[in-house]
Amino acid sequence: LEAVGFNVIPLMCRVRWNKPDDTKEPSTTFTHMALRVTTDAGDYLADVGFAGTNSMAPVQLGSADPQLLPEGEYRVIDSVHPGFQVLQLLVKGTFQPLYEWRDEQAPLVDMECSNWFSCTYPKARFTTSFFTSRIVGEERHHILNNEYVVRTGHGSESEKRTVKIEDKEQLLMILDSVFGLKLGGEGTASQGLDRYL
Repeated sequence: LEAVGFNVIPLMCRVRWNKPDDTKEPSTTFTHMALRVTTDAGDYLADVGFAGTNSMAPVQLGSADPQLLPEGEYRVIDSVHPGFQVLQLLVKGTFQPLYEWRDEQAPLVDMECSNWFSCTYPKARFTTSFFTSRIVGEERHHILNNEYVVRTGHGSESEKRTVKIEDKEQLLMILDSVFGLKLGGEGTASQGLDRYL
């Protein structure tokens, strides 16, 4: 984005999706990064790394009004935590929080530390689960451990197909054919991948 002339500010975010209420005190740390992008039309939240619930279209900042985007209805409002904003997604008639952030540039050292924690802490999601997602046309493809899900549409009108991944060979085939990830056979990047099945 910067290479094509946009002003981009990285934001460190606390994940709130499917987490217990943390009104009294935050229960998650800054393990997600989103971008504030300034355009001639205003500031937008850009995020392509929040798996199955994020908007691939940028979310306009500066208004609490709901925004109907291709992946659903979103809004950005003030968080219950002072100085934070929260991105929410409308789910079954109720806005649910995805993540929250302070509107300040995240220093590189903080992003490096959060990334290290997310990828090495024994109880972190990135060390205890295997997941990947990709949008292909109107479909969202998602793997979480031994479950491959394809969703078409959004909300109550969405259709969902689920396939149980039986073995490493099937997982590698799906990663190659759907996600474009060629991990190879034994002794390659795929070594140990079957521990998630």
